[in-house]
Amino acid sequence: MTIGARDIRRVRQVRTLACLTLLAVVALLMAWLAGLWAPSGEARGPGSRNRDTDHPTVLLVNADHPLPDDFRTPKLVTLAGTVPASGSRVKVAAEVAEPLRSLFAAARKAGLTRLYVAIGYRTAAEQRALWKRAEDKSYVQRPGHSEHQTGWAVDLADLRVGDGEFGDSRAGRWLAGNAWRYGFILRYPPDKEELTGIAYEPWHYRYVGRPAARTCHDQGLVLEEYVRRA
Repeated sequence: MTIGARDIRRVRQVRTLACLTLLAVVALLMAWLAGLWAPSGEARGPGSRNRDTDHPTVLLVNADHPLPDDFRTPKLVTLAGTVPASGSRVKVAAEVAEPLRSLFAAARKAGLTRLYVAIGYRTAAEQRALWKRAEDKSYVQRPGHSEHQTGWAVDLADLRVGDGEFGDSRAGRWLAGNAWRYGFILRYPPDKEELTGIAYEPWHYRYVGRPAARTCHDQGLVLEEYVRRA
């Protein structure tokens, strides 16, 4: 049987289509494998995307970045009976509770027995009332712009140390050097006020997860810088 020119063209078209389909499948498979095996906690090169920013606890909330309209407060748990707290109504997001317990266990081993959680989750109404009565707004965010409304932020305190002395206290120094090990970052350090928009708060810690906390600690980043570089 003689194969005509039209048949030859059809065979070539089928082969070409098959090759293109195979290449597309291989490309998709390689992309999937790259995403599967990429270490989520390691820093990437400049301009690349750090997949850890996809985790909700890395959400940037500040004066310029309000809570998203579709933000839903995560499940909250009370801290009473788990870690020392200023009252029975102090709450945090459920995913923060266990890392916080680990942090306090390590602090106790380090001899910090007077440490406690002064403030955890704060409702929008509570934040609004705080904003209205605050004379110094450099320490307070407007309603809808506060990390305390996420449930991922805590203000820590020492029973025998005032706020003005906390940063230089033994507890303040230990937290600054070790909180990252448990997924927390010092959110408002003294040398990054132009970036955070908030004055130095040695007591305010934000849970972002261990990979992001380690990167921030190792590279000296605040959350604004971390998200920008991701």
